[in-house]
Amino acid sequence: MKPVRDEGFWREGMDEKRFALWFINKIGILMAAAFAGALFAGGIYLLVRSLTAGPEQYRAEVMYSIVYDIHEDDEVLKDFVNEYNAYTWGDMMRSDRVMEEVLPLLPDTERSVIEESVSTEIVSDPQFLTAYFTTEDGDLSNRIAAAYNQAMTVFGQTMKDRGLTAIEVWKAVPARPVEIENKVWNAVILGLILGIFAGIVGLCIRYVLDDTLLLAEDVKKCSKLPMYGYRTRRMDIRWETLLNRNLTHCGEKTGFCEVKLEDILFARVDYDKLRKLPVLITAEWGAAKRSQLLFATEQLSLQDVDVAGVILEEADETFLRLYYGRGGKEEQG
Repeated sequence: MKPVRDEGFWREGMDEKRFALWFINKIGILMAAAFAGALFAGGIYLLVRSLTAGPEQYRAEVMYSIVYDIHEDDEVLKDFVNEYNAYTWGDMMRSDRVMEEVLPLLPDTERSVIEESVSTEIVSDPQFLTAYFTTEDGDLSNRIAAAYNQAMTVFGQTMKDRGLTAIEVWKAVPARPVEIENKVWNAVILGLILGIFAGIVGLCIRYVLDDTLLLAEDVKKCSKLPMYGYRTRRMDIRWETLLNRNLTHCGEKTGFCEVKLEDILFARVDYDKLRKLPVLITAEWGAAKRSQLLFATEQLSLQDVDVAGVILEEADETFLRLYYGRGGKEEQG
């Protein structure tokens, strides 16, 4: 039989069932991609974190109570209070009016260091301000906090014309080492997701480019040769019976001889013997390619060898059962 070139490979439709079963068989690759993505992302995060961590820092914490003279009908003052958020207080604590009280208490510390150490937070109630003082020296953080405690009390007494009657220290926490938030698990999960996505995309591309012989249809699309049947890895009476019947009929009709695909590809065959009987090419299921089968049939044609059909060996009986069903009949050429 004259071989037919596989020109329709790029135009053929997609067999969703074949793709699903093929994809399931490659699930190990997907898991490896997910694991590699998680490991890579976690490793990169830890590396960057260690390189950018810098020296250890210490943070002192103080909660201030901002006391306002608010009356129920004083809407203007209520609006004023709400406008004093954490950012506003942060700016005020760095202003000249406050710093002129802080700097004399810290004569050995530059103003820029003091200002950089200050950060503020108001969680919900604008009458409670939390201030943090962070430096590379725990003792310095405590001294800056103590200086601000005095300065803020004095500053509160100067704001009575704005409805602010006092600033009081409600809670002071001595400086403690700052624990840098470790988000390595976030990075691992992100890497896992990206790894799965990359694995899916990679497998889809691989499937599009893959021309592995798995089914009778793969043989037909490639070479138009009859598919005589499957030899499974573990003895399966269904496929063995179907193949034996086809081989028996072929033997009674014309006779045949089997030759391995790889022997043809590596020129390990005696063409004089092959010309005497029709040839059945045996190809390994899941390993042999359409392109290899097409090349082999062309070589046999050039040597005037009659090719009767193809047998796929070492087939996965589970794959075949899931594809064809338990009670269906095998597709025959």
